[in-house]
Amino acid sequence: MRERYFWAALGLIAISWIANSLYAQSKQLVEPIFLDHYIETTTDEHDHHYVTLYYLANKNDHSTINYIRLGDVEGFPHGDFFYESTTAPHAIKTYRHQDLRSITVLLRTFNEKKDAQSFNEMAVFYSDGRSSTASIGEVIIHPKRYYGNDDTRALEQPSSGGSSDGSSWDTLRATVPLAIEKIAFPFNESIENRFNFTISGKQTEQPLDSIKLPIHLEKDKSVTLKMNLKEKSFVNPYEFAIRISGTTEKGKPFTNYAHYNSVPYLTQDDVNRVIEAKTGRGSVE
Repeated sequence: MRERYFWAALGLIAISWIANSLYAQSKQLVEPIFLDHYIETTTDEHDHHYVTLYYLANKNDHSTINYIRLGDVEGFPHGDFFYESTTAPHAIKTYRHQDLRSITVLLRTFNEKKDAQSFNEMAVFYSDGRSSTASIGEVIIHPKRYYGNDDTRALEQPSSGGSSDGSSWDTLRATVPLAIEKIAFPFNESIENRFNFTISGKQTEQPLDSIKLPIHLEKDKSVTLKMNLKEKSFVNPYEFAIRISGTTEKGKPFTNYAHYNSVPYLTQDDVNRVIEAKTGRGSVE
């Protein structure tokens, strides 16, 4: 009788182990999944010509990224501020079955282009011989520095800042009488509807398309543009410049830039939703 119980218990343990193994295997990704990025950068070697990319990989995936390719632009691993001594991806946070990892790549191209290029996918080449085409949101690559002003600045930017809650602010001061006529995002996808905006002393928090333009400023008068995420969700990496354009009193057009940056911070629920959206697979525990 005892021997029967022993074998029955052993059988239950084996069945449980097999079930757990199958469950864990079912939660593994076929290949790493990149988050949807909304980033502007450049291939100009005299400027900010690198980009940090974020992706989900299985905990037991020990491969590294050899390089990435966006059209004719290639990116090779490059040490970042916090991990200068290594070019390998590193885990930012660990979840039940996956890690959130990041890799900083230095961009280069051998084909000189005059215009910016926009990419929604990139080719990724791994150290274990695998390669894949990854959906990445939208990455805009400029051939040269895109946010400078060659002419006399109509708007000066004496101060700016941001917070870990996804909010930012930029104070803009008029050097001449002018009118701000347009505030625009650079992407093809309309991500501006994810944000609310406040014009200090003039308009309270509201969507961008509800802001009343033009905004007239006399010389030396300032306005502060504040923006924040409508939903406190930090799934997407953001790094781009908002275009603030208009005309001076003398009829000269101008464009200034307000920069926005935000790094991802995912919960387990966020990971589940990203995997479901990217793979079509059901909810992951």
